[in-house]
Amino acid sequence: MALTIKLVEAHDIELLTQLGRATFIESYAHLDDPVYFQKHLDRNHTVEVIEKEFYSERNHFFIARMNNQAVGFCKLVSDENEQHPDLKDARCIELERMYVLKKFQGLHVGHALLGESLNFASQNDFDTIWLGVSQENGRAIKIYEQWGFVYFDTHLFDLGGCMQTDLMMKRPVVLPRSFSPSKDIGDLLDVHPQD
Repeated sequence: MALTIKLVEAHDIELLTQLGRATFIESYAHLDDPVYFQKHLDRNHTVEVIEKEFYSERNHFFIARMNNQAVGFCKLVSDENEQHPDLKDARCIELERMYVLKKFQGLHVGHALLGESLNFASQNDFDTIWLGVSQENGRAIKIYEQWGFVYFDTHLFDLGGCMQTDLMMKRPVVLPRSFSPSKDIGDLLDVHPQD
């Protein structure tokens, strides 16, 4: 299957909203109180909210497609450090969201999105990339660790009024030459980020 990753354009906003909503439901609906979960969806996964995020200069969205079908996405936020002491002395970019439809997990879509995020961060002279991830999401944590991210703290995530604790992970945008991502991502050579 041909995998491509491209920056989101204005005509993709509705698709991005649908993809964000679907992947969030798949990832977390079974873990959370349905009342809080629905409030979160209504506050954060609407066309109006995503459109506002899209037009903020600090936000950058990428969509992954397989054979032209949207299967995953990520959102980067430029110059975001939450005033954290471990982040405030570097030029930081946050990987705020990264989700892949369950049907396409295991096909290295997440790895490709991470690779494109790091390319973007490097091309725009960021020093550190960081993220928050649910401690319940072991699959994502494992992927981030394969790419050199390390745990450094926790922060709160507001799920519709229910405060949850996420792990914070970070890494330098450019790692030492001695670092090599997991052998499992060798097939990323077939990815064409900007085709």
